[in-house]
Amino acid sequence: MATKKKRRGFVMTGGGAKGLYEAGVIHAFHITGMEFDVITGSSIGAMNSAFYADYLLRKKQKFPNVSGKRAEAVEAMDPLVKSFHRAWLLMPEKRVIDDSEEGPIGQLKDDLLKFNLNLPQLVRIAWWNTDPAKGKIPEPGVWPALTKLLSELVERLGGAGQLLRIFKDHRGEFARQALITYLKRFKLERSLVPPGDDQNLRMIFTEPVTPLRPEHLSQGIGKELDPQEMGHRLVFPERTMREYAEAGVDVRLTRANYRTGRLEISMYLSNEDFIRYMENQAWRLEAQDPRTLPLGSFRMQIPGNPNAINGALASGRFPGVFGPYPIDGIYPLEHTDNELLKHLLAGSFDDETAAQALEKAYLSVYGNTEKSQQSWKKQLKRWRKSENLKEFFPNHRDAYVDGGAIDNTPSNSAVDSTREWLEREKQSKRDYELELFVIWLHPEPRLDPKKLQDPAIFEVVGRTLEIQGAAKLSSDSVVVGTINTFGKRGEDLGDAFQALLAGTQQILKDLDPEKKKAALENIASQAKRADVYRLPSKAEDGLLEDLQKWGADRMDSLPLHVDMVRIFPEAMPLSTLQFTERFGYRQENALKMLTMGCYNTLWALREHLEQQREPSDEQDQEALALAKKWMGFDEWPVRERSQDEEENEQLKEAYQQKMADLQSSWRCTRTACVFHASVCPHGAKPTQ
Repeated sequence: MATKKKRRGFVMTGGGAKGLYEAGVIHAFHITGMEFDVITGSSIGAMNSAFYADYLLRKKQKFPNVSGKRAEAVEAMDPLVKSFHRAWLLMPEKRVIDDSEEGPIGQLKDDLLKFNLNLPQLVRIAWWNTDPAKGKIPEPGVWPALTKLLSELVERLGGAGQLLRIFKDHRGEFARQALITYLKRFKLERSLVPPGDDQNLRMIFTEPVTPLRPEHLSQGIGKELDPQEMGHRLVFPERTMREYAEAGVDVRLTRANYRTGRLEISMYLSNEDFIRYMENQAWRLEAQDPRTLPLGSFRMQIPGNPNAINGALASGRFPGVFGPYPIDGIYPLEHTDNELLKHLLAGSFDDETAAQALEKAYLSVYGNTEKSQQSWKKQLKRWRKSENLKEFFPNHRDAYVDGGAIDNTPSNSAVDSTREWLEREKQSKRDYELELFVIWLHPEPRLDPKKLQDPAIFEVVGRTLEIQGAAKLSSDSVVVGTINTFGKRGEDLGDAFQALLAGTQQILKDLDPEKKKAALENIASQAKRADVYRLPSKAEDGLLEDLQKWGADRMDSLPLHVDMVRIFPEAMPLSTLQFTERFGYRQENALKMLTMGCYNTLWALREHLEQQREPSDEQDQEALALAKKWMGFDEWPVRERSQDEEENEQLKEAYQQKMADLQSSWRCTRTACVFHASVCPHGAKPTQ
């Protein structure tokens, strides 16, 4: 079988402060010169995706042909990556979540401390209120607590008149409206980060940041050691995803539509590609009940050109921390690339201006013929008639929450990108494989045996949620593995079928006409009996050629082969919301995550490249050379095998031990790394 060509994908998952691990992964890809055709991200992974896409774009601008110059490119791009790392380490000082005494959370805390209602009184009210047999009149012991609660509500909701208005206007949901009214005092009624204040996260990625230096680790990350003009913007504020696409990097960031509950993708999509997408996918929403589709199985694509950093912000709307992000914040509707989307959001497919633009795109894809024109009229009529399509397509009032809520490991988006590229380029899936690097922000959920005995209720709940989270992440890779297995079996059968036909053609050439005719009739009869092939008018008229074409068409419909490389931490020192010290952030843990992401990736990348059976392409060869350079050793262990089962098991154990020893003991030679001298376990500091 011929060597498959590669498309490369990089998948970053969500996890809040755990995204520091991804920052380390990016460093490893930077120093090995890795580049990708598609980058997908969810939640904090979307923010990191936007940076890495910008990094690749700027690298391509400096080195239009990087072949043979990857080591030079590493040094040229190093200051930008160091600025990226410093920006991450500055997050506690930037107060993405303002937990200061003067901030809204601090003010809420101060007010709650004045709340003159003790726990026994609250428990008495709650227990009485949830009693199915309670009467309309509270029992005597509840009255003092209710009186006290009423007094506190009058004070905090703006007086007795305001309390009565809430009761009168919202009697059915008094508790909800009272809580909203109270939180409005602190601008916390929608999220922990008040609307407008969420620009702090945007500024971290768009304002200039000077590079991280070793002195920062001892003198303070916030100390400015370089002139401000040496700072780098991680993502230019006005950058759009079209710029990435034109540089050969397809960026796809997940977002969850708050109204429909469906997964959507922030990506650059031309009007022509939107037509292709609708032709392939709209039928699923035109179906009788599209709600039966699993939430993550339908990835809505809409035409337009998103602002890169805003698309990332929309993906990272962690529930409760940030409020939903409006669609017109993602797509600047005054931009010419978003003209079609502006009309679709306002009037759906009934909008005449939108219909004209779609018709132009349709005829551009399928040709401006009378047949295509008639086909377009029928298609538009179906789309306009479909209530399901109108319901699930976004409108101008829509807003978005965390994409990771539905698809936290957006591998499918990378597969979609590759399939669509193959279709546009008229390439066969048989000729390509997708090499997919997937970053997990969750170690395997193992537990110390000492903690198994007599767990407390909160420990059981926490442990169960941990297992549930890890299972959600791993299920995606299991699906990919299963598809690959069946796809490979189908491809093997197809190759055998084609080889058999080629051999049969050679044999038939040597037969006399009568025997050849009889053989072809027999083949046609067997094919008809198998009910897989429609016979031509005459069995001898190109039967084998038709069968070969039929087989090739079936093989082209097989799943795309995905070679998945998983990179996951052995530990996770920070949890999701630990962006500030009050929430649990510790710089030493942040540095552990950064360095762990780098050295885990160097090991995983080298192991993957060393074990490839197919000849490597130029990028793989140069990446492997750089990985060897930084890891400080040339020879990769080779596993010996024996025909004797017992001896082979011993050889396997010896090989595994050798690999484990090497994985913990190798030393990085890149002394220019800020973390090399004192932080990284594989740097100058001995491994513990």
